[in-house]
Amino acid sequence: MSPSRLKNWTAGRPFKLKPSIRTATGQGSRNLYSLEDVWLLGVANELSKAGMAANAIGKVLGAVRAKFPHGLASTDAVFISRGKKGTYRIEIRESHLPSDTVIRIAIDVRRLRARVDQEWRRG
Repeated sequence: MSPSRLKNWTAGRPFKLKPSIRTATGQGSRNLYSLEDVWLLGVANELSKAGMAANAIGKVLGAVRAKFPHGLASTDAVFISRGKKGTYRIEIRESHLPSDTVIRIAIDVRRLRARVDQEWRRG
């Protein structure tokens, strides 16, 4: 992910990924993101690569956080579909998605976590 995209997504354009550990409070302070936040950024990046619009990504990330309140560490894959009425559905098994879905995106969360963790250790 490019640094400019990361800055936009964490600064509120077009959606804001808020830090779960600490929000910056003044000049020179920094936001502190958890590893789970970084995994969600990876999911956002995968959705962007799949061609999803930024405002839709923001809505899907909100739904992902609601569906997985304890984080993405408990799942290996996420399947996202968009129905005819424009609503998004998030499942952990592809077999649970309706057969008449318009858009279907599969994100290998286990691989994404491994890539993020590898970069984290290198960093």
